[in-house]
Amino acid sequence: MNSFKIESTPVTPEINFDIDDNTLTFLKVSKPENAIDFYKPLFDFIDKFEQKKVKPGQVDQLTIDFKFDYFNTSSAKMIHQLLGRFKKIQQTGIKLDVNWFYRSDDEDMLEDGEIISEAQQIPFNFKAIE
Repeated sequence: MNSFKIESTPVTPEINFDIDDNTLTFLKVSKPENAIDFYKPLFDFIDKFEQKKVKPGQVDQLTIDFKFDYFNTSSAKMIHQLLGRFKKIQQTGIKLDVNWFYRSDDEDMLEDGEIISEAQQIPFNFKAIE
């Protein structure tokens, strides 16, 4: 099974799901015209990942790094759905480590992460960057 990668554009994030180190990373801006269509290939990949890799002893930990500069409301809905899927994977015994990066001067991005973490009942590691 190969890793999954989407290159960023001015309105869509870079997404990299490296299955060798079980890390999913989101970078830059997420404000696609249609978030459902944009994120569908990632959700399809996660389905395959669950079928092939989420078995006892194959994956111990999964890390998700959110490094958004900005995301819109429809992208926030996709983040919630994504985390809901990973919450199910977590129930199989896989440790889920979620890192929420934000610029130290961007209180709104920090607050957005806190809201998502609380709503999903998944603890985030909040990491300020300069």
